[in-house]
Amino acid sequence: MAQILQELENAAQIFLVSSQVITNEERQAAENIFLNFRKTKLPYDTCKYILEYSKNDYVIFQAASTVKESIVKEWAILDQSDIEVLRTFLLQYVTQNPNLQGYVREQILMAVAVICKRGTLDPGNTSLDSLFNDVTQLISSGHLNMQMIACSILTSLLNEYSITSRSSSVGLTWEFHFKCKKSFEEKNLKKVFLFVLQVMHELETCTSPLPREVTVVFNRFLNIASQLLNWEFVPKRNILHQGRYVGSFLGGQSMTLKPSDTWRDIFLEKGLIEFFVKVHEKVRFNAEMSHHSLECLSQLATLNGYVFPNEKAKVDYLCGYVGSLLKLISSIDVKDYECLGLAAIIGNLTMLFPVSCFAGIPHPLLSAFIQHLTTLTCNFGVKTALEEAEQEDDKIYKEAFEKLLASWIGFILHQDELELPEMKVQVIEVINCYLKCNLGIPDGLRNKRKSGAVLEDKDDYDENDEEDRDKYSDQLSSIGALARYVPHHTIPLLARLLEEHVTRLFGQLQRLHQSGAVTTADNGSADSSVLNDLNEDIHWLLLVSSHVLTIHAEGETPLVPSEIMNYSIKQSNHMDLNTTLKVLSSPGERFDSIPGADQVTDSVIRLISSVFRLCEVENRAVSANLAYLLSPLVGSSAMWFLNRWCIAYLLPNEKHYVEMSVALKSAFGRGSEGAQWTVAFLLDKVASNLSVWSSEVQLAEDTVKLLVALVENRGRCQSVMKCPVMMSLVKQQCSGQSQLSILPSNVKRFLMKALVLAGSGLDEQKVLQDEYWNLVLLPLHERFKTVLGRPDFENSFHNDSIRLEVIDLIESAVGVSEATRHDNVDMLFSFMHPVLTECVKLTGIYHNYPDIVQSILELFGTLVDRQICLLSPANSRKLYEVSLSLIQIYAKFNKDKKVVDPDAEEDTFSDITMMMLLLSNLLSKDYVDFGFSEDHATAPEGHVSASDVVLYGVNMLIPLMTKELLKFPSLCTLYYKLLSFVAELFPEKLCQLPEDLVNTLIQSMELGLTNFSVDITRVCLEWIGHVAGYVYNKPDTTSAYIKAAMDHYLQVVFQMLLLESCFDMDLLETGSQTFFALICCNQEKFRQLVNELLTKMQNEPKYYERLSTAFNKLTPFAMKFDLTRKTKVRFQENFDKFLVNVRGFLCVK
Repeated sequence: MAQILQELENAAQIFLVSSQVITNEERQAAENIFLNFRKTKLPYDTCKYILEYSKNDYVIFQAASTVKESIVKEWAILDQSDIEVLRTFLLQYVTQNPNLQGYVREQILMAVAVICKRGTLDPGNTSLDSLFNDVTQLISSGHLNMQMIACSILTSLLNEYSITSRSSSVGLTWEFHFKCKKSFEEKNLKKVFLFVLQVMHELETCTSPLPREVTVVFNRFLNIASQLLNWEFVPKRNILHQGRYVGSFLGGQSMTLKPSDTWRDIFLEKGLIEFFVKVHEKVRFNAEMSHHSLECLSQLATLNGYVFPNEKAKVDYLCGYVGSLLKLISSIDVKDYECLGLAAIIGNLTMLFPVSCFAGIPHPLLSAFIQHLTTLTCNFGVKTALEEAEQEDDKIYKEAFEKLLASWIGFILHQDELELPEMKVQVIEVINCYLKCNLGIPDGLRNKRKSGAVLEDKDDYDENDEEDRDKYSDQLSSIGALARYVPHHTIPLLARLLEEHVTRLFGQLQRLHQSGAVTTADNGSADSSVLNDLNEDIHWLLLVSSHVLTIHAEGETPLVPSEIMNYSIKQSNHMDLNTTLKVLSSPGERFDSIPGADQVTDSVIRLISSVFRLCEVENRAVSANLAYLLSPLVGSSAMWFLNRWCIAYLLPNEKHYVEMSVALKSAFGRGSEGAQWTVAFLLDKVASNLSVWSSEVQLAEDTVKLLVALVENRGRCQSVMKCPVMMSLVKQQCSGQSQLSILPSNVKRFLMKALVLAGSGLDEQKVLQDEYWNLVLLPLHERFKTVLGRPDFENSFHNDSIRLEVIDLIESAVGVSEATRHDNVDMLFSFMHPVLTECVKLTGIYHNYPDIVQSILELFGTLVDRQICLLSPANSRKLYEVSLSLIQIYAKFNKDKKVVDPDAEEDTFSDITMMMLLLSNLLSKDYVDFGFSEDHATAPEGHVSASDVVLYGVNMLIPLMTKELLKFPSLCTLYYKLLSFVAELFPEKLCQLPEDLVNTLIQSMELGLTNFSVDITRVCLEWIGHVAGYVYNKPDTTSAYIKAAMDHYLQVVFQMLLLESCFDMDLLETGSQTFFALICCNQEKFRQLVNELLTKMQNEPKYYERLSTAFNKLTPFAMKFDLTRKTKVRFQENFDKFLVNVRGFLCVK
């Protein structure tokens, strides 16, 4: 034994030394010594010797690992008394060597836990009882080291029995793991929890401040309590009858506390929550312990399931929890590190307990809860503002504040159930606080630091910074919902604040103008500081107002929120329509100068008109040559506000509303003078912005996006085309000499889109419409000819000026493509086809310029996406040809290209991603085709299908695909989904591909089965299933190499479904369908695989018999092997039962 120890210690010295000192061969030899040692039979005496005499931590760790693995393998041949002696020895070794390295001690205790777990199902086994006695003695010893060892034992036990990634891989079947967990959960888990509570009760009674020893032990027990409360309980319905769980070692994330009804005596005990609150009060001044105690309370806030016998029990629990929570909150001054935990507790309560449960709480308690929620929300809001002023990197209060704001939503959505009329007062308090936190001194707290100093607002924003509208979108959405709950307060308040700030802005600009301000902004002056503060206030008021008046939900029709509509309708009794329209149409006048405006104006119109007044102030500043004093940020926010507002309010579809407000209908409804005036006003603002803000990218982009919003809707578009300003913009763009010509390229894209869409407003004047489109599009053609027709183009194409011009042209062409509609598709394709042809040539010329190549690929992708399903067969063929030409020339210049620079790999990824999208969109033509031509029924000879084009394109791209590129998730998903679509729709075309291409596809599918995400595995299984189905149905037309590939996949899928513990059971349905299709292709191969597996089980008679019977039931003798729906359903049912029966002992961990 001494010799073995010496060899291991020598190997450890080599293995742990720097790679610069030893060779790879020496390191490999040292590693083999440990690997061979861990294969030793009955190594227990040797391992004991090593533990007793070795001083090398790594060698001791390896000895403990060997014990852990060997004890499971050799359990059947070991005497129970020997096992108990070994367990006792390991535990004594740890207690007698308190200075062991942490990782060594944990490994030894893990071996002890594995010994206990392995004996769990043995009749008469008492190892767990003995271990709990040992733990009790260690805790009672009073020695810190012994108590910490006890904590480590409990942690190891919980890890081993949890059936998660934390469980040791020791060769036990999933079924064994599961039965051990179920047994431990039923017999011991509650015992552990009660023991932990008992120890924590004793520790909690210690006087403060807690001694160091008590603090260390208390912290570990809090951590264990948190682990227990995060336990994933076995569902009441036996999990062995839920096939999707069988064989899975993946633990759930963010589990709610869902114990069985046997835990009612513990969790429904009224004193439990009070105790954990007392614990938190005791430990809250220690940040780490506070985190654990709040995590326990947070999990207790998620209690749900069968533990509640009825609704009353749930209400009683919530009542007790809320009462204890309020005592805690009212008695403490919240520490910074407590805010997230408290927010999580309230968030969990409001998420897990429906509003009906809160309604069952006694009214005084519920009222107090809402009041404390108000106080806490406002407190965290103020701290968030302070966090921003101090420019803290860790935004803990911001996150906590957003959680609390979200907690309010359920209450206001179900306000009728609560019967809390005073809640409106508290919501108003939250809204006022939010506005105060985001407005500057003296109105608010923005930029006010702890010291009392005020951080100055700057109007120079980094374009790379995230926009406030995106950065704070969650809290703005929540505030918008809260504000709509009390519109009678919020909307007049926002209108008044905006009016006051805009008036002050106008006054400040006027004063500077009259005093002869210099022509450049002096950022250091007092005037500049006042302007910056004003602008930042207006910016935030615009963001809040937008989220109050509008709701942006992706994919849903923008509508006026019902709360806003109802509020406007309710004002009709005291609203004067003429005065309201006067306020709207007089942006150049002060609101208080209009007689009676304050008493009889519709408040919604008043708020909107205050934004119009801001636009008018900006317009006048531009006219007075004071544009340099304006804020691009405010201008951008105003355009963003008007964009969101416009698509919901301006010329709405009245059929979407049961009742419409008279004020809104008169001001912005169809056929109203107010709507036409508003369109003209907005167009004037767009033109003004574009004349002076062409260099401000975000402002210019938001301005043009407003123009797009105005022309996207046909009704608004017709109003737009009645305005002379629109034709003026068109002529400016066509001339190429105005400010529009120096707009950034990406902004020109949106501008061209808007100008082309505007042509739809002339649909009733065909001649005028054709003239308009020629006016818009022909100059773009001419610019292309001018640039590409230069005699020296081949020699000067790399000059910056020419490159920028080319990018500009391509971006404009993208905008044209984005404007495609069913009524203009033929005209636009006729215009775009020559442009696409030229772009193919440009791809070859600029193949070393990624920015231009990607712009061209984006142009093709956009046009195909918008037009392919609307084109006639003849035009479709032209598009196929030019698209393949693009891919061909790209592949030509990139096939053997070696990538060294990481940025270049990113470029390649982007390029291939866009080409995959292009091919995917082309493929859609074969199953979604709205194109029409007179000869459609008799397609000409040589008709090409989209699938042929896609396969040809994939064939060119596959040589460019590498394993490294497939590690990019988006590209990987596109690639495999595209191949799956082809296999589903056109399997015969796949089966006719050349052998070398088929082999490449097979390799990439096998890669996808095991190396990427669950979604990719599913897509690969679907691909195999589609091809296997075709092979079964058309065996005579299928080549031998395709059949061989299906045989290979049968073996791969067999292994995956039956034997791999890491297989995600969410894939079970797709996997079983593919499995059956493969079985149908080659039943003999399937029988061979079954026999091989049974042969391996001959040494396990119990499992052999069980497995043999299960296979017979899976594919009974009378079963037909065909792919009819009836047979597939029958196999699916059989396979589910088969897995429940056998996968538990086939999957090993």
